[in-house]
Amino acid sequence: MMHRRGVQALLLAGTMGLLTLAPTSAAFAATGWVQNGSQWTYMDNDGSLHKGWIQTTTGYYYLDLSTGVMSTGWKQINNKWYYFKSNGLMAANQWVQDDGKWFYVLKDGTMVNGWLRIGDDFYYMRGNGSMATGWRQMENAWYYFKEDGKCTLGWGKIADAWYYFAADGKMALGWQKLDDKYHYLNTDGKMLTGWLSDGTHKYYMDISNGVMATGWKQIDNSWFYFNNSGHMQTGWLNINNKYYYLDPSTGKMVTGTTLTIDGKSYTFDSAGLYQAGGSNSTPGGSGSGAPGSGSSGGGVPGSGSSGSGVPGSGNSGGSSGGPGSSGSNTNSPGTSGSGASAPGTSGSGSVISNSAPGSGNNSNTTNNSNSPNPGSSGNPGSGSGGELKPGMTGGPSDS
Repeated sequence: MMHRRGVQALLLAGTMGLLTLAPTSAAFAATGWVQNGSQWTYMDNDGSLHKGWIQTTTGYYYLDLSTGVMSTGWKQINNKWYYFKSNGLMAANQWVQDDGKWFYVLKDGTMVNGWLRIGDDFYYMRGNGSMATGWRQMENAWYYFKEDGKCTLGWGKIADAWYYFAADGKMALGWQKLDDKYHYLNTDGKMLTGWLSDGTHKYYMDISNGVMATGWKQIDNSWFYFNNSGHMQTGWLNINNKYYYLDPSTGKMVTGTTLTIDGKSYTFDSAGLYQAGGSNSTPGGSGSGAPGSGSSGGGVPGSGSSGSGVPGSGNSGGSSGGPGSSGSNTNSPGTSGSGASAPGTSGSGSVISNSAPGSGNNSNTTNNSNSPNPGSSGNPGSGSGGELKPGMTGGPSDS
């Protein structure tokens, strides 16, 4: 009997002990972050495995909906892409470099597709989110993105050739009036220099800056005259009642010789000026209709100064420096801003949006296209050299 009572006492004591330990075991259940090897999970206060988004004092994390494991790297959530750092913290409002490519995530963590504006700079993020560089064809136009991803605006020197990009980033073609000076950009966008022809008129684009010549211009030790539309003049030229003669075939000003023109002899000094020999008669006689007589192309595009750089002076009418070097609406030629440690590092605290250059759209709405879309690469097609095709340009207006 005593033995049986002792066994009963022990069983009762054991049962009470288990009841006493049960709350203590629950109190020691893990809460917060738990590491299991190289993976992290998060336990809620009730001891359950947390899944989905979680916000802590350091930022946002994401726990896989199936396993509860903390996400790192790229993660697609509700058809949007996010990037989580190696410690699980969601990247926000910053550049992300991954596998040698640059990406950008907005303040809400979503990856940007399409146009991205940071301050005054524009970038293009491809369909897979990677930052575009180099030539890119979109919307039937060409754009050029520098090594740091910035869209080129204004003048840009690329592989020893000059190009001009409008305010919307599109590569310009044909005649362009910039700072009251004309340039010509070929079918491949390259700025042309030297002699050009549209089949009817000849033009000369300054070798140093591509500016269309007007007025007197010295080329290869010979003088030429271009009206305000840039057309090379030939034959008789009257400037302030002083007469010059420009070779009908070459346009070169005749100097230091006597020529027979229409059966009459005319003498020109070393500066090209016709020597009347005391006669009041005009070259070619009455009704000659000499090209350039009177006001040559008054009120036409281009410089109206025809007297600067006249023959015999030391001024050839040319200028130095890169295209648009004196312009206020152009970039300084050659300043590409390449070599930055990260794209947009100078845009800290600036406006960030998905606006295209030249647009007023400040929306943060992203495209969220998930399939990679490399788009067109390479460069604009090769041009046709320095010869303009008749009717292709229109040229600066005569009116």
